[in-house]
Amino acid sequence: MTVLHIDVPPFPVFVKMGEATLPVGKKHFKRTFSVFDLIYVVEGKMFLSEDNSNFEIGKGEYICLLPGLEHFGYKGCEVETKYFWIHFRIQEEFLIKKRKEINWGNILVSEGDFVTPSKYVFQIPRFGKVNQSNYIESIFENMLNVGVTNTPDFPLRQQIYFEELLLQLQKDVMTIPTATENVTEKTLNYIQRNYKEDIKMDDIARELHFHSDYITRCMQKTIGMSPIHYLNKYRIAQAKRLLTNTNDKVMTISKSIGIQDHTYFSKLFKKVEGVSPSEYRQFSQRES
Repeated sequence: MTVLHIDVPPFPVFVKMGEATLPVGKKHFKRTFSVFDLIYVVEGKMFLSEDNSNFEIGKGEYICLLPGLEHFGYKGCEVETKYFWIHFRIQEEFLIKKRKEINWGNILVSEGDFVTPSKYVFQIPRFGKVNQSNYIESIFENMLNVGVTNTPDFPLRQQIYFEELLLQLQKDVMTIPTATENVTEKTLNYIQRNYKEDIKMDDIARELHFHSDYITRCMQKTIGMSPIHYLNKYRIAQAKRLLTNTNDKVMTISKSIGIQDHTYFSKLFKKVEGVSPSEYRQFSQRES
């Protein structure tokens, strides 16, 4: 598979993103875009064709489709398939290289000084499987959630998350996951599977067979937050979707995400989002 080679700065520019689900038997639409189309599969498998080449993109895999080339689903999905998509532009010229031509250790082209920025390259395989799927998916979720708020700075925040995504995709092919990253990945996976339960640090430690302090240090080093902080953020993200897409009572939503005390849930929600659950629902449903 080929590799997308981008000289930076300037950074690629985020345009739009979203999530979608293809039911069994459904094919991806036939399209030709003037922008790059990055597709990441969360669940299931997608069958795509581009420039006379067929690709099977499974769970935890992605493909970066090129502007100006027609792509389409050459086969219906065998199982329900959930995926994220991102459209982006590259302002300068880009290159498509073969993997054997890439020097993965030569990322920094020139070091900057007091008036000149450093120059380096993004070298991202156009098709691949990510090592830290939960972390990658958390970036997509953050981008999606920022878009829902529709605050004045949300395009800039989405751009920042997008740049972090590209850095992680490049990092995946440059390094083997460290022990710290593996512990973080297992912790995120456990939290996402069990967030509806009354999770304690002792539960996570018992599941992973590590001391809770060590798990916390791994999380802080890898993603900059503790397991409980991530659990709260993940629960709030699920609550925001339910507030936007359902008419369930706040008390019902609180219990459905693992927080039995709805008063505490409301306080936590306002602390994280700056508004109460009811205010967020009014705003998000009005915007949608």
